[in-house]
Amino acid sequence: MNTQQKGFGLIEVMVSLLILAVAMLGFTAMQGQAIKATDESLERTQSLVMMRNMGEKIRLNPTAITAYQTAINTPTASAPAISCGLYGSDTTACTPAQLAAAEAYIYTQDMGNHGFTVNLHACPSTGGQDATNVMYSWCLISAWGGTTPTIGSDGDVDCLTPQVTNADTTITLGGAYHPRATCMFMEIT
Repeated sequence: MNTQQKGFGLIEVMVSLLILAVAMLGFTAMQGQAIKATDESLERTQSLVMMRNMGEKIRLNPTAITAYQTAINTPTASAPAISCGLYGSDTTACTPAQLAAAEAYIYTQDMGNHGFTVNLHACPSTGGQDATNVMYSWCLISAWGGTTPTIGSDGDVDCLTPQVTNADTTITLGGAYHPRATCMFMEIT
């Protein structure tokens, strides 16, 4: 008896469908990772643009750095009494500290509207925490997701590692990103 197989068998079709299904799952997973990376890129870009804007304002008003730090680290729900002309209607002259409070209020509100939290700290990688240090600088930290915009090593997911001084008073520089952190920092000198 001379019989020849014609067409495909059920086994070949099932194997082909299984391979196709695995490939489609792989493409779906890859698309999910691409979307996640795009979202992270968008968050970083938005944060960077707003941080650069605030960094320039701080550089233009360096005498009010402590006012900026206070206003950024402890944001208020209500606007300052004097807006210093930032809304275009108020022409009242302001002190540097009043200008810092008004700018920081607008900045923290804008960052909050985009889902970011922000803080201003002395940078841990500058070789000292004293304002008289020549290399002293400030870190403007923006965080999102489950990250806090802080410097530390506690149980929270802080943005940056702290500066550590050992028994020999040798400074181990901090300022490295924590592995699970979703944040950015900008050093302002």
